[in-house]
Amino acid sequence: MSSPASPIVDALACYRELHRFLTGKLGSRSDAEDITQSSYEQMLQALQTQRQLQVESPRALLYRIAHNLCIDHYRRQKTARNWAELASHASPATRFAPAAEYLAAQRQIIERVVTQLMQLPTARRNVFILFRAYGMSRTEIAAHLGIKESTVAKHVVRATLDCARVFAMLHANLPEHIEPGECSAGIRE
Repeated sequence: MSSPASPIVDALACYRELHRFLTGKLGSRSDAEDITQSSYEQMLQALQTQRQLQVESPRALLYRIAHNLCIDHYRRQKTARNWAELASHASPATRFAPAAEYLAAQRQIIERVVTQLMQLPTARRNVFILFRAYGMSRTEIAAHLGIKESTVAKHVVRATLDCARVFAMLHANLPEHIEPGECSAGIRE
């Protein structure tokens, strides 16, 4: 039986190969270096926390981890681009500070959603936050929390429905005439 260090030693042999592959895939040596490093860190962490884990192909495991990290990297880049694009297309009117009534309504929404999240069962809340706030996939959450993917899906659906009820109640109570670009007197700035 091989020691836990053996798969790492085997994987270290393909460090340059993985780095070259990621550089070609990402088009950035810096990003490739970061993901290569993170891949080894995650592999080592998996081997240390799951000592019974038998790794038949350390190279395949390493490439799978790197592939998943690339997907996360692309998601973050896409989100950043989308935010930048939204900011660049914002009209001057929407760049001004919103009306006090609008801010109060938004604070109320946030407070109610936070209250609703805090009332959720701990497991459901954790799954929902990992899914919505951190952008983790259902598979990643299941592996991270050690639960079934179907359980993750159920938690996400139930938490979404719980939050949707809060939004529906709030939407019914919000004033219709207040928009983000309006001042408190209702005149566009």
